[in-house]
Amino acid sequence: MSSVTSSGSSNPSNPFADANPPDAANIRNLNIYDRVLTYFSLVFREYNLLDHVDGSVDSSIVPAFHEWSTIDATLIRWFFLTISPDLFQTVVQDGDDAHAVWTKLNGLFSVNRLQRCVFLQQEFFGCHQDNSSVDEYCRRLKTLADELREIAAKINDDLLLSTLTAGLNKDFGNAATNLTLILEPSCAKFVPYLRL
Repeated sequence: MSSVTSSGSSNPSNPFADANPPDAANIRNLNIYDRVLTYFSLVFREYNLLDHVDGSVDSSIVPAFHEWSTIDATLIRWFFLTISPDLFQTVVQDGDDAHAVWTKLNGLFSVNRLQRCVFLQQEFFGCHQDNSSVDEYCRRLKTLADELREIAAKINDDLLLSTLTAGLNKDFGNAATNLTLILEPSCAKFVPYLRL
């Protein structure tokens, strides 16, 4: 299928000759529920799985015995476990590889971009700390901001910082006033301040 040079390095045209190939056993045993909040795209990059979902490799040419098929099936299982079974059954057909499933699922959400943006903005601007910890509240706001950015909504650091400050509970009533004490205030600087 490909050649290996005399120095032992792989031919870059061979997608299966990666210097750090993903380990199917590690991928299969990964608890995706623990990781899904960090976004699939980060998990794909962390475990060297992008080529399974970006379409750069034609899965039909992969030998049946190759770990590629095992990893691909694991990714499809992750998608199934993290969305409703009805939604999964609506888009997935027998024989789909991880790239096909990922593309279809992304298509569903991008078709409804405007509605998704409205709901996410409503949740973002209505988010309050209430009884949650500062870390939980900040993480929730950051997650919403990232989701809005993924659908091309403009959420800059100033907006994130003002929304975070406005939603703090009464225990942090002086937080907005103290923003002036922070040189060039930003979310990255304000969150550690709140933890203190």
